[in-house]
Amino acid sequence: MKKNEQLTVRSGLSGFDLKCIALFSMLTDHIGAILCPSQVWMRYVGRLAFPIFGFLIVEGFFHTRDLKKYLGRLFLFALISEIPSDLARYHTLVYKDTQNIFFTLLLALICICILQTLQEHMLLTIGLLAVIGALTYYIIKPDYGIGGIVMILCFYVFRMQKAEQFLSVAAINICYFGGIQRAGALALIPIWFYNGTKGPSAKYFFYVFYPVHLLLLYLIWRYLYDVV
Repeated sequence: MKKNEQLTVRSGLSGFDLKCIALFSMLTDHIGAILCPSQVWMRYVGRLAFPIFGFLIVEGFFHTRDLKKYLGRLFLFALISEIPSDLARYHTLVYKDTQNIFFTLLLALICICILQTLQEHMLLTIGLLAVIGALTYYIIKPDYGIGGIVMILCFYVFRMQKAEQFLSVAAINICYFGGIQRAGALALIPIWFYNGTKGPSAKYFFYVFYPVHLLLLYLIWRYLYDVV
């Protein structure tokens, strides 16, 4: 009986599996955006990546052994990834109007920390979140913006209420973002099958992959632009 129960608990997708799905989705999206802009279907596939990464940020918050190191890693790779992101997406060394996705994930995690720590101090919590919202909108301008942060907060706030969680995340993708980001609601399908387990540990691979693959895509684009 215990063996059957154990098998039931472990069935489904681990955190590692979800990261692989999100990674494939993101890579397909960036290949489409940078090298094959006429292949719109690749951009649709790519819409699944952000909701999955956002969901995993929330799970990481609850399972990390050291929250400060978790925040530090996100901040470090946000800085490391900025130039590769600007080169790949905007073909310039510095692009001030949009920051890479690590900044979005970092800001969302900071908001979660505020909600968790100051849950009994509503006015202070609202004030700090408003400050982060203003910084996000007017200064930092991370990818997916305030809508992306709110989406991740929905994963956090409704973590134990799956119906509310899925409805709110789907509404943000379909109603708030619209366009091809409507396809982001499909990310809820693999998330539904998450079994709560971590899976194989390869966290630094996923961190490093982001700036490295963007830099490689930029170099390929540069080669094609110069030679072809």
